[in-house]
Amino acid sequence: MNPVLSASLLAGALALDNRSSLRLMVSQPVCGGLLAGLALGNPRDGLLAGAVLQMLFLGMIPVRGIGMSDLALGGVAVSSLFILAMRSAAVDPAAKGLVFLISLAASLGVAAAGRLVYRFWESRSHVFTDAALRLAGRGRFALASALHFSTLAIHFAVGFAVMAAVVIAGVPAVVGTAGAVSGKWAEPLAGLPVLLPFIGAGSLLALNLGKVRGFLFLAGFCTVMLVLVFRS
Repeated sequence: MNPVLSASLLAGALALDNRSSLRLMVSQPVCGGLLAGLALGNPRDGLLAGAVLQMLFLGMIPVRGIGMSDLALGGVAVSSLFILAMRSAAVDPAAKGLVFLISLAASLGVAAAGRLVYRFWESRSHVFTDAALRLAGRGRFALASALHFSTLAIHFAVGFAVMAAVVIAGVPAVVGTAGAVSGKWAEPLAGLPVLLPFIGAGSLLALNLGKVRGFLFLAGFCTVMLVLVFRS
């Protein structure tokens, strides 16, 4: 299957999981990255990319309705950009770490933009809800249910469209940026583990300040596992 189509379909499905009441948690970056890697034929790099993005947000817990960045789209974006950019003949294999960092930075922008898109949707979605309630009040339950579930198609369409644009425009951008910088800085992937203690410490600090102590073990566990992944 075409890689753009594969990544877009996956992003649409994970956006659906992330924004609906289903919430199977497969939309988390560590899962979405692995699924993107499987779809693109490189599960190891997909898992690695998604897991690092997950690490960055371990300390970000939604409290009192505070919205989070769209990690579902971010997880697919970082893995897809990383894997597909590394397949380009214009990329020096020795600069794999540099390509990863650029892909990670791009995915953070995707996650932030995705949140803005859904904030706009949340400010308008009451139109569908109100219409469904009016139909239910008139006893037209089948039509009300159809209208309610039609919003799921919107979530899928947004995820699909966003990821298609990200992959089509983002892969050449990552390749071009890596090519322009690699002569001055060609970071190998093996050099990236030095970032992990800082990521882990920042996540633990954020969790501690937020008094969410139940996640401290998870943060430490993920830090250790990522070190092992990098070292393998």
